[in-house]
Amino acid sequence: MADILIKHLKAKAEEHSALATLLNQWGYDEKIIPKALQTVGNLFPHYSRHDESHCKQILINIERLLGDNIKLLTATDTWLLLEAAYWHDIGMVVPADALKDALNNPAFETYLDSIRNSPNHELHRFALTFDAKDLTKCFSGADTPLDALDKFRQLMAEWFRQSHATRSNAIVQDPWATVGISSPRTELIPARLFRLLGNICQMHGVPFSDLISNTKGLPFREAGMAQEDCHPRFVACLLRMGDLLDMDDNRFCPVMQRIAGENRPHLSKAHEHKHAAIRHLRMDRERIEVSAECENIDGYIETFKWFDWLKQEMQDQMSHWQDIVPSRELGLLPTLGEISVRLAGEYQLLKAGERPQFTVDTAKAFELLQGSNLYNTKFACIRELLQNAIDATLLRIWLTKRDVLPSWAFNQENYESFQKEFADWGVKVNLVETGVPASDDAGKSFWRIHIKDKGTGISRTDLAHMSRVGGSQRNTERQSLIKSMPEWIKPSGAFGIGLQSVFMVTDKITIITKSIFTNEQLKITMHSPTGVNEGMVTIKTIPFDVSFDYGTEIKFEVEIENSSKNWSLDRRKATQMHFISQFDPVLNDYFPKDAAELADRIINFSQKSILPIEGVLIDGYECNYHFGKSKLFDASRDQSLNYIELNGHNIIFYYELNRSSFGPPNFHISFKGQPFKFNAIKIPNINIELDLMSGKASEWLNASRDSIASDAKEKLGELILEVLKIAVERDIEKNEAIFKDPLFSLFLSKMAIKYESHWRDFAIKSNDAWLDLVEIWGGNTFREYFEKNEFFACFHSYRYDYSKNFSSSLIEIEDKDFIQILWRAWGKESCNNISIVDRKDIGLNEVDEYISIREFNLHFSINLFYKFSKSEKNLYTDRALARALIEGLDPMNCSRYLLPCRGEYWEELYLKPETALRVEMLYPHSIGLNCNYLLLPFLYNGFKGSIECTNHQLDQICNFIQPHLIKQLSLEEIKKAYKNLIEYIDGNLMKKTGNSRHWTKLRQKKIE
Repeated sequence: MADILIKHLKAKAEEHSALATLLNQWGYDEKIIPKALQTVGNLFPHYSRHDESHCKQILINIERLLGDNIKLLTATDTWLLLEAAYWHDIGMVVPADALKDALNNPAFETYLDSIRNSPNHELHRFALTFDAKDLTKCFSGADTPLDALDKFRQLMAEWFRQSHATRSNAIVQDPWATVGISSPRTELIPARLFRLLGNICQMHGVPFSDLISNTKGLPFREAGMAQEDCHPRFVACLLRMGDLLDMDDNRFCPVMQRIAGENRPHLSKAHEHKHAAIRHLRMDRERIEVSAECENIDGYIETFKWFDWLKQEMQDQMSHWQDIVPSRELGLLPTLGEISVRLAGEYQLLKAGERPQFTVDTAKAFELLQGSNLYNTKFACIRELLQNAIDATLLRIWLTKRDVLPSWAFNQENYESFQKEFADWGVKVNLVETGVPASDDAGKSFWRIHIKDKGTGISRTDLAHMSRVGGSQRNTERQSLIKSMPEWIKPSGAFGIGLQSVFMVTDKITIITKSIFTNEQLKITMHSPTGVNEGMVTIKTIPFDVSFDYGTEIKFEVEIENSSKNWSLDRRKATQMHFISQFDPVLNDYFPKDAAELADRIINFSQKSILPIEGVLIDGYECNYHFGKSKLFDASRDQSLNYIELNGHNIIFYYELNRSSFGPPNFHISFKGQPFKFNAIKIPNINIELDLMSGKASEWLNASRDSIASDAKEKLGELILEVLKIAVERDIEKNEAIFKDPLFSLFLSKMAIKYESHWRDFAIKSNDAWLDLVEIWGGNTFREYFEKNEFFACFHSYRYDYSKNFSSSLIEIEDKDFIQILWRAWGKESCNNISIVDRKDIGLNEVDEYISIREFNLHFSINLFYKFSKSEKNLYTDRALARALIEGLDPMNCSRYLLPCRGEYWEELYLKPETALRVEMLYPHSIGLNCNYLLLPFLYNGFKGSIECTNHQLDQICNFIQPHLIKQLSLEEIKKAYKNLIEYIDGNLMKKTGNSRHWTKLRQKKIE
């Protein structure tokens, strides 16, 4: 108990009636405040004690520091000390309405983002999915209900810990309204003194420089009660010292530790070890000494930090003591004696006070990045700089125009109006040849790149984040502003190595900037981390100039070849074409291909930039070439664009039909206007343009932003299919006659084959309108083929020796899905049948006795045909089966095959329909035929060039296949059936088709 300070206040209260009011106030608060502090453990059970015991210990520590000098304190100072010790942590009392307000506070989302951007934070996984407005997501980052409770409590505790000093100030002013404490506030004690008390409490959680600041700190002297003065700065310093010195080994409550459980945060456990490590503690008027012996490294690190904090606080107070202490009679602070911490046991340290750990040397890491081909071109930095310029300009537009323009002006559907409104807010780029290097290398020249935007500019706070690779994500103030923007104009996110990528082509960057946030104008020079200046950044203040617009100018020089011996012509590259058109290969040595390519990269970026990008290239001959433009999509297609919001994603989508098959050339996928590679899914017979206008680049793209991230492929594939469905549904709603379009019907039918679900419903409604399409080679419509009694289909076969008459009955198949479309349509009539035949079966000459269509990457023999007829009932002819069995040997693979069957032949070996095996189809596209399947007993070992089936292999196959058969057979019965099948193939089939010799050669390992 702080008996000495209380006795002193009582003694002073007897000197004047006004001072007795202070004693009465304290007498009430001494009893009522501890009741409120008892609730701190509700949200902070994993913390050290912040109850009355902590308050008393602070006062005892102050009594030790002052000693007999307590008698020199005024009554008001004494009262402030007593009250501040009890009120200073009252901000950790958190009622329900404060929790609710926190969850609705926009700053709370910024706080969550700071955790989400820290992968090693213990609450990272929980924060990633936490959404107070969606109960389905709120606790999905926890493993159990108890884990969810712990994580939520820790999340909210950290939020309120950060602001508890400020909250303490507010609660002191109005304790009843804020937390329900009935501490009296009457005119007997001026409200001014309570405001002073609140400020003192707040000062225990701020940097020392703030405490003594003349603008936002505490006054040295203030009028107290009666004729007394009080000294807020002195009281606050004693409070800070008393708080720091409450470090003894009984600071944690074992009961609260049990309540918090074993899943207490890692940092809490480190603080527990810190307090438990105290071995010696001296604290009196003359000297402060502390020593600790820690059992683990984490406890050691926290103890070292705490002791270092104590040393710094002592140093700060001593160096400003004359501006703190009320009178010289109070003397100085105690001398700081030995403050030591050591690590017990077998653990060793590399350097005192530092965690032994691996670190990355910045310069070496940057060298690795430069050599790692992170970007596919050395001038990829231009894209990074242009994106930064566009992002900064869009943020300024939003901040300055959102309250001026109607809300619909920022809707994605109004992008054309948006572009017209802000056509004058574009980015300017100059490429200027400035001379040759000092080495006078005639083959090279210097080019200055100058990029200017009208964005938000760069403040010193922004610069602090920019100077670290990937650091912009931690700029919480800026990220908070970005969060308020419409998704489609939000910056793509700090990603890759951003601005630092420029140092792959230059050693120095010069930035001239004016910030809309601070109004400061700066000239910044940044040096390469691998250069002679080792990443140094210099900042100069530019005299304020009202005519200088907000925004940023970036300048740097690169060394570029001014002639090129080897180059290829690409008519799509306008700047290169400009120089090539003026180039004489005999008379000219000057051809700045790299500079022209750089300009073309800027043109490519500008094609779908939301804001215009205009540039000029000025070569050494002072020839000016202007380039750059801006558009999202071709105007002719704007009416076909789909603006879609789906699962939190904003998307601009366009598709058109074509006759081509599958393939990446039909895919044009972009992220906020900038294309990237994606070919994880195939969509038949349409061209697609999709622009992802929401989210961050890191969610979708790899580090160089030119390709899809591996973990985003599946998500993007699913998104494209869902967006395509929505766009198709919209077109159908506009005009149901579209079902009669043969191309549209073909597209729907192929989608039904590949993706089933709703696409099958669409395809049914199209009623096979695709039959009216004309087959490419034969000149007939597919409907005309279907009217024949018999026709054939094959994969691309290059028209080997087909007679004119036969060609008129032959359909050349473009892709594997189309054959299944043919099957489905032909099979609708019960009398229709499909079988697989060999060339010889239909009187055609052999192309090459054992050539496989695999050589043409088409996965089907060019000697096999599909026969569509109204009479044939067999699935395949003997020749077709023999050829497929022989040509199944792939020299680069070991395979097993499923054989389609119909009727009673080999029915003992038929597999259950739901059976899924890691095998191939002997006839790759037979999955759509109405038939059963059996697993062939042969192992096709392409590496050995053999088709194997030994006794041991057959026994294994029988054991494996038994539970998958439709019929329940014994192992002996299964083996007998397989032996009969093998005997039929090895003997009868191969003999009557003339393939015995070749088959016998392949069948090196047989059943004995």
